[in-house]
Amino acid sequence: MDNNEKELLNFIELFCGEVCREVFNKLMSSGRELIDEELASKLGMSVNDVRKALYELQSLGVVSYKRIREETEGKFIYYWRADVDHINQLLLQRKKAVLRKLEDRLRMEESTSFYVCPVDGFRMSFDEALENDFRCPKCGSGLEYVDNHLIKDKLRKLINKLREEIMSEEKAVSS
Repeated sequence: MDNNEKELLNFIELFCGEVCREVFNKLMSSGRELIDEELASKLGMSVNDVRKALYELQSLGVVSYKRIREETEGKFIYYWRADVDHINQLLLQRKKAVLRKLEDRLRMEESTSFYVCPVDGFRMSFDEALENDFRCPKCGSGLEYVDNHLIKDKLRKLINKLREEIMSEEKAVSS
């Protein structure tokens, strides 16, 4: 298993859990479409757990299925497969969402002065500190001004790095 596959499986586990990771890994490594009963058997899991994982993975956009009507009983059979073609686009969307949140946080850090309690580390904005007479609402200690230039510098570096990654990946996806 290469490093990209490990990162993808870690991403899936982070968003959907360990069961989804196992189901996706089995689908990806099989290299073919599988029905839910077959997946459950190969993984030693209940069919219901596998189906739940498949629906979560589908909502994440990393698996897809085709539905075929069985001729004898007339019921539908779902053939599932790992949809690796869309994974790069999915990861790109997630990175863009993270970028927006980091940019929002940087704007907040740049536009606000902060104060912190030296006893318990409770941090609040200037407005919140003013409302509390520059006293910690938890312990009553006097608040101290926080120089947040290091936080802003780190945020800027993260934002620039993420922007570069996004631009590079957009070029790779479009070509």
